[in-house]
Amino acid sequence: MQRCERALLFMLPLLILAALLFGAAPAHAHKASDAYLQLHRSGGTVNTIDTVDVRWDIALRDLDALLELDANADRKLSWGEVRTRLPDIRAYVLPRLRLQQGQCPLALAEAQPAAIEDRIDGAYLVLQLQGRCTDAAAAATTAAATATTAGGTLSIDYRLFHEVDPTHRGLLRMEADGAAPPTVRSLDPSAGPVEVPWPGASANVSTNAGASDTSFFRDGIHHILIGYDHILFLVCLLLPAVLRRRPEGWEPVIGWREAVWPMLGIVTMFTIAHSITLALAGLKVVTISPRIIEPGIAITIMLAAIDNIYPVLRGRRKLFSFLFGLIHGFGFAGALAELDLPLRDFVVALLQFNLGVEAGQLMVVAVVLVALLALRHWRRYPPLVLRGGSALAVLVAAIWLGERVFDVKVLPFS
Repeated sequence: MQRCERALLFMLPLLILAALLFGAAPAHAHKASDAYLQLHRSGGTVNTIDTVDVRWDIALRDLDALLELDANADRKLSWGEVRTRLPDIRAYVLPRLRLQQGQCPLALAEAQPAAIEDRIDGAYLVLQLQGRCTDAAAAATTAAATATTAGGTLSIDYRLFHEVDPTHRGLLRMEADGAAPPTVRSLDPSAGPVEVPWPGASANVSTNAGASDTSFFRDGIHHILIGYDHILFLVCLLLPAVLRRRPEGWEPVIGWREAVWPMLGIVTMFTIAHSITLALAGLKVVTISPRIIEPGIAITIMLAAIDNIYPVLRGRRKLFSFLFGLIHGFGFAGALAELDLPLRDFVVALLQFNLGVEAGQLMVVAVVLVALLALRHWRRYPPLVLRGGSALAVLVAAIWLGERVFDVKVLPFS
């Protein structure tokens, strides 16, 4: 056993070092998909719209996965490869954004050609568009303003990658001339058209992200439920929660409280850490590339699973959960940072997202813990569920680590 422990302790720094050294590879294959949509009203009044200027930043990795832009299959997209496929990109993208039920048709802004912009999570294609709203659209907006106190709103039907990627979200920022803070929202391609208020639409209606809708709260839940790596980490922590480790082996806990209260402590530590790095990354105080963070997440899953087989963490699971939370918290914060929100709006959006993460996490923990409590007296639980399940988790996490370091796709989920 001592030899096994020394081998594991020797391997873990090597895994971390490998993730750092090979982090320069574009490890984005599994990252949740985001696009950035910036709308600016130029002309018109609060309750009427003349022209909408649109900037749409779409990740090249997402476009490549759908349209196969990498012509020479060298896994590096050049501007030449993207430029030759711009007609195909426009043909796919433009029908998937409709403003005012199509009454503000979008066209390319000729003075601002398409370009590529590098961000911390990879390269994005920047499309500059312009929507010219018809008289019918302006009249409809005015009628809506008269009928409600909300004032001028814009109907947005966002459908990008709806048919191929359920993880995708469009992060919207709407601005208008004047000093009013921007309106921000997370757009779900499967949700259909939504009415979004323009900044300054009414003195009686708040325009900050948190007060206007609950999209970031829903995104927090969504982020957890599609985060297979995070769910697997939670499962690895939960597997031994219904047992007590004795010198002679494992034995089931007597009452459910012996399992629930320690797990609440672990989940709380994760939440605190997650909140810290969400805030730091979102405010751009600390910035770490996903090329380092994502392989690091895979390594933490391996550690949690190995500890179920042999106690390499020596009972320091709360500390480990806190450290994992620090790593995982960088995930969505980069998207919030790119929105460049005023401090108050950022704090509200961050709070909503964090509450959503906590709600989704508690849902996962509750379901898994109830199932494990029901199985804890099964005599095959320690060898089959605990050790066998943990060994499987180590294998899956090792494959994820390889995928994220070398930018390859092996598993259908990641």
